[in-house]
Amino acid sequence: MRSKILILAVVLASGTGLARVSNRHVGLFRAFRTNLAFATLGSVSAMPGTISFQANNPDSGRVSGLSPSNLTWIALGGSHLANWTLNVQAGSSAFVGCPTIPVSAIQVSCGTATVSGGGGTGACSGSFPLSTTGQQIAGGAEGDGTNSYSVSVNFSLAESWRYVAGSSCTISLTYSVNAP
Repeated sequence: MRSKILILAVVLASGTGLARVSNRHVGLFRAFRTNLAFATLGSVSAMPGTISFQANNPDSGRVSGLSPSNLTWIALGGSHLANWTLNVQAGSSAFVGCPTIPVSAIQVSCGTATVSGGGGTGACSGSFPLSTTGQQIAGGAEGDGTNSYSVSVNFSLAESWRYVAGSSCTISLTYSVNAP
């Protein structure tokens, strides 16, 4: 039987405005003040919003999603002293329409993580089974000023005879960007 499994994406972002840290010393040292800027996130997008799997042979092992998910966003006012992370989590422990398929049957892996501008860095985390607990896909240093971020995320499905699939199975994902 041929099944279509879909993953739907929801994107969340967190960031803060400008914060100040003040250091004052008494005695022989001159007083100084340090201003630290925290990034403000612009729009975050996940494309495509749906990842499909053509799972039609339970003996085939793993089936890759028909396309990777590409997440992009912009951070304004970042600092090379701050780090960013991208996390993902499933909205439920099983697929809607296919309750015998656990979310852990989906393996998540980062393909690339890049930061453009300001000297920021991006690095992929290791692959992991999807769960309802947020897990880090990628992270790195924000870089100074305005930076563009791009992360490519791959999904694969473990096929098995013990998973009974309906004609359509869906699960919602939440991506969280943290750029303090």
